[in-house]
Amino acid sequence: MKNWRVPYFLLLILLCLSCTPSGNDKGMQVGFSQAMSSDNWRKEMEKSMQVQSSLYPDVQLEIKNANNSVERQIQQINDFVEAGVDVLIVSPIKSKPVTTAIENATKAEIPTIIIDRNIDGTNYTTYIGANNIDIGRDAAKYILSGAKNPVTVVQITGDIASSPAKERQLGFESVLSDSPKAKLVATINGDWEKPSLIAPLEKLIDTVVPDYIFAHNDRMAMGVWEVLKQRDLQDSVDIIGVDGLYGPNGGIQYVKDEILLATILYPTGGAEAIDLAVKIFNGEFVQKNNILNTVVIDSVNVDLMQNQFNK
Repeated sequence: MKNWRVPYFLLLILLCLSCTPSGNDKGMQVGFSQAMSSDNWRKEMEKSMQVQSSLYPDVQLEIKNANNSVERQIQQINDFVEAGVDVLIVSPIKSKPVTTAIENATKAEIPTIIIDRNIDGTNYTTYIGANNIDIGRDAAKYILSGAKNPVTVVQITGDIASSPAKERQLGFESVLSDSPKAKLVATINGDWEKPSLIAPLEKLIDTVVPDYIFAHNDRMAMGVWEVLKQRDLQDSVDIIGVDGLYGPNGGIQYVKDEILLATILYPTGGAEAIDLAVKIFNGEFVQKNNILNTVVIDSVNVDLMQNQFNK
């Protein structure tokens, strides 16, 4: 009896061990190549991704920050592909240079989500972000709605090599060009950050002080206000920005403080990107383009929007 009981119990132990989940099972691997994390909008995107991924126990999210280096982002994408992540999320720094790397991920049969900024072509699984052409149009329409007489306008773009800047400029100028109520007197090409606009704006207002300035994000809009304040012109020019972040250094607070006339809410899409990744991983249908809603925030609705964010 003793001679057969020992191997029998050993067999039971082996069977139990085979039924135990493997410690190497990492669940669903999501890799995110972030363009940069130098501003609150990008940090909010990452935070919302982390919070949303925590709601899915099997999701493992890894974020790599390219720090505005195209070469680093291409390497990050290649690293994620080599690691065999289940879903890749990319916020491209610039449209053209990153396209080939993203197409290589698609060829490797790794589902790829493009967030915020577009690439050249459509060789990816799905896109999520706001319609930047509509954001430009909304800014122009808002100016025209408040213009009782013909007004002068200055536009300050983001990095024109990125799709949001090109699309916002296209939408903005398409509306203004069709109206006799506003004249676009100058466009300053910035890079999304304050320092890029200071010198050209100072030179411009030496010769012309516009009625409105539309900046492609709230950080540059705040830079505009600081330049105007130095010349005691902050009450002479109405400033419109984009992002509408909640918090002490966000566009909503700038509107409340009457630094900005208005800001256009630009959702980060971070949480929604994680939801899309899970759907793709589970074999569910996702649309090619997932457009997030935007809204103009001004003195009329700023308290309502702030209360919503508080909740």
